Amino acid sequence: MSRPHDKLLTLTKLLAGALVAGGVALLCCLPAATGATASPVAAVKVIASGLDQPKKVSLTADGDLLVALSGDGAAPRTCTDGDQVSCTDRSGAIDELSPNGHVSTLLRGLSSVSSGGSDGQATGPAQALAAGNSLQVLFQGSVIDPKTGRQVYGSAGSQLEKLIRFSAGGAFKVEADLGRFEARHDSVQDAGTEVKYGQSPIDSDPYSIVAYRGGYAIADAGANDLLFVSPRGKISVLAAFPTIREWAPAGSFGSGQKHAIEAQAQAVPTAVVVGPDGALYVGELGGIPYAVGRSVVYRILPGHRPTVYASGLTAIADIAFDSRGRLLVLEIDRKGLNDPGFDTGRPTSGVLLRIARNGVRQTLISTGLIYPTGIAVRGNTVYVSDYGVSSADVGDGGEILQVTLR
Repeated sequence: MSRPHDKLLTLTKLLAGALVAGGVALLCCLPAATGATASPVAAVKVIASGLDQPKKVSLTADGDLLVALSGDGAAPRTCTDGDQVSCTDRSGAIDELSPNGHVSTLLRGLSSVSSGGSDGQATGPAQALAAGNSLQVLFQGSVIDPKTGRQVYGSAGSQLEKLIRFSAGGAFKVEADLGRFEARHDSVQDAGTEVKYGQSPIDSDPYSIVAYRGGYAIADAGANDLLFVSPRGKISVLAAFPTIREWAPAGSFGSGQKHAIEAQAQAVPTAVVVGPDGALYVGELGGIPYAVGRSVVYRILPGHRPTVYASGLTAIADIAFDSRGRLLVLEIDRKGLNDPGFDTGRPTSGVLLRIARNGVRQTLISTGLIYPTGIAVRGNTVYVSDYGVSSADVGDGGEILQVTLR
């Protein structure tokens, strides 16, 4: 079975952020590493395959699974030159997977942007939520005008960096423009050393959404903040995340970095859920230089500074809580985004962990996950989107796994 595994600049730029100034002061609530590692997995099976780069998955009230497909990453498309080649088309989609395994496409023709080439990694729809008879679709972003926040790809990319409601019959409405909000507010101090390495301090990459207090909480991986979109579409900041102190070897930020430095890596929040206590929980990927064991899960109450709920994690792709209030953490790769295996087509497996309230950890899956990107939980079943950067047109495509736990 052959699949594209190249670690392209697109994914690392969109998900991993850049170097920023500032320190870190964190209060941990759970131990960084403790407990057994024996797997309690009863069964893992593929229930859908051949998908175009699946990202987040969400459950509907009827028990169906919504899967956001970020695009095929393949030609033909419209390409523009910048710091990298960026190509746009309308290959993004939202699929629905029923409990009996039937896959249907609810929305197609959605904005998608990639780095081009035969194995381009695509950015487009990040997550979909059912909202009555409509769908709320959150779109990732790539490059925005730092003055206006507008995406730079023309009509094909017009949906990027936005939350859009799609109703039956094809009608749609932009609920929130996250790119424009970032350009106007820039809630995180993204200046300083980041600019030194040629990266704009204005960045937006909305990546995860959850229904919250009548509106929606959104984790913006590019802006490094957690936003609230009210029922009327007003955007406000719930939390801004501190940078992470890391040691960056020479070349981590390109050829202009001649020596090792102490870096301030961005948090890059990639997941948000509502916990059993009603608080918001946010998992972070961590930015350049992508050190292992530096990612954390924050607990957030509006009006209070974020506190760390769990630490010692690596490259968090998604989080969820099970029916007993235990935290599930999905890591993209146990060796992080700098895993040398990506250059040879043999990356180390991603990991699915379960963390009890007392901090005891169990490894649920430790092999066979390649760039997993999303999880959803129903009872003792966990759904995982795997091969999240693989396209059906250029490989075997992404998959949805059904994991039944003891």
